[in-house]
Amino acid sequence: MNPAITTAYGTLLLLAFAGIAAACIATADWVAERCGSLKIPNADRWLIATSVNAGLLLVGTIFFGGWAMLAVTLLLAIEFFLFARVHDRLVPAKDRALTKHNVNEVFKGLPSRLKRFSSMIRRKFQKGDDAGLTPSAGAAAGLADRFKELGGAFGGGAKKNAATAAAAAAAALGHAITPVKIDLRKKDGRPAFETNGDDAMSSNVLAARKMLVDAMEREATDIHFEPNEKQYTVRLRVDGVLQTDLTVPVDAGKGIISALKVISDMDIAERRRPQDGTFSAIYNEGKYDMRAACTPTSYGEKMVIRVLKSSGGMLKTGLSNIGIRNSILTQLREVIHKPYGMFLVTGPTGSGKTTTVYASLSEIDAAQHNITTIEDPVEYRLDGITQISVNTAAGVTFASILRSVLRQDPDVLLVGEIRDKETAEIACQAALTGHFVFSTLHANDTVATITRMLDLGLDATLIQTAVTAVLGQRLARKLCTQCRQPVEPPPEFLQRLGAKPGVIKHIYREKGCEACGNTGFKGRVGLHELLVMNDEIRGLIVEQPSIQDLRAAARRNKTRSLQTDGMLKVVEGITSISEVVRVTTA
Repeated sequence: MNPAITTAYGTLLLLAFAGIAAACIATADWVAERCGSLKIPNADRWLIATSVNAGLLLVGTIFFGGWAMLAVTLLLAIEFFLFARVHDRLVPAKDRALTKHNVNEVFKGLPSRLKRFSSMIRRKFQKGDDAGLTPSAGAAAGLADRFKELGGAFGGGAKKNAATAAAAAAAALGHAITPVKIDLRKKDGRPAFETNGDDAMSSNVLAARKMLVDAMEREATDIHFEPNEKQYTVRLRVDGVLQTDLTVPVDAGKGIISALKVISDMDIAERRRPQDGTFSAIYNEGKYDMRAACTPTSYGEKMVIRVLKSSGGMLKTGLSNIGIRNSILTQLREVIHKPYGMFLVTGPTGSGKTTTVYASLSEIDAAQHNITTIEDPVEYRLDGITQISVNTAAGVTFASILRSVLRQDPDVLLVGEIRDKETAEIACQAALTGHFVFSTLHANDTVATITRMLDLGLDATLIQTAVTAVLGQRLARKLCTQCRQPVEPPPEFLQRLGAKPGVIKHIYREKGCEACGNTGFKGRVGLHELLVMNDEIRGLIVEQPSIQDLRAAARRNKTRSLQTDGMLKVVEGITSISEVVRVTTA
């Protein structure tokens, strides 16, 4: 035979072998990952079948050449389609394998698989040279080692590895991963997992459920699931401060991430782009709305889950239970029951602005008023109120929705956040045309809110006539009542309050005990500063005043600052001086 033809045939055979081997590796990886995150029936058999294909490819090619490769290709295709049918019955429609999108993703991943396989072959050639073998013998030895690893990992070893990862996760949680009574629902209300009970769930799902329960029992507002080089770290934001909860091995962490992505209706095959999702949970008769965000990092995917208790008491008790002082509460209720105007709540991210606005809305009789909210996204569900979610990608913005809603005879409007001049102008015009508008704004305090609106480009006369009142807010941690320590108040504290020595006998500071997790704090309380617009302040706005002039006018209007309100709560034993300084110092 012509040497050139022989060489071409050998090259083609080698390329075909490399491609089929890459397909075996890709299929084995995918089957192992799916068996780890889902409860696949007969998982052991599927894993063993993968290693059989790999062994047949190696042995068959040696004895039968191209015919063996053809047979292994057909066998691999049959195995893939049979497994995919079982897999697709356990996942949502968009995560199924036998779809055009996922087939495209598989083909996109083939180049990287081939590159990895060819790198392995080059290393094994080098290994053969170092051992005194011929290049072909070295490559054959390397391939044999690789397929031996595949046979152990995906045949008898994958199940063991998955069990080891689950055991490691259980050890990190401090106990065996046992079923917990929590009802997880997708955003459309369907159960998160179509199973026959907790016993049918994989260890990753059970670990994810337990992690969510731990967060809810500790009243965390956020769950951070962060990858590192050797482990995943779970941190919970409790009372506004992040605390490390536990660590799990990388393999267990990846499985838990996959389970959480399934619950959140995310694409579990997509690991290169950020994704968002939502789901809900019912636990201990409380309903929680969860907002999940997943982002690729250098060590893997990081997921953060915002925990919102939609059945929270503040929606039922209104403004009475969020720590507002009675003198401020009386003024605030007068403001929100006016027929028209604008009420703004200001503060940094995480200061409880949305909670206060919702509590204010719950005090208005929804049966006698047409109340509409525009939010990004809708955080709490309120009966009798029309709630609209912003969708910037579809061109549905605060401003565009607000224009449409104004033609639907609203009495009360909630604009989730004023972010730009256009939204601010439409909201102010609505306040001037017989509607009462609630909204939030990022500003340091009530006086800074006026200068912030001027910086957005609003006309001073529009602010002067539209804005009725501004509430500045912070959240301070409350002292644990079981371990707080009485101390003598420092002289500068008494001077700040204008109190004589001996009038305030003691205040409290944090200590730490088992009940509060050794932090000294348990729960949070609001610090508030209410500025009600009067003729003096309205006159100053038109004159483009400095912030110092506005503060002086606010003090003459008997507006109590955030720090002063905090110090009064220190006197009452609710919080500590250090905590008030922490949250009110700009």
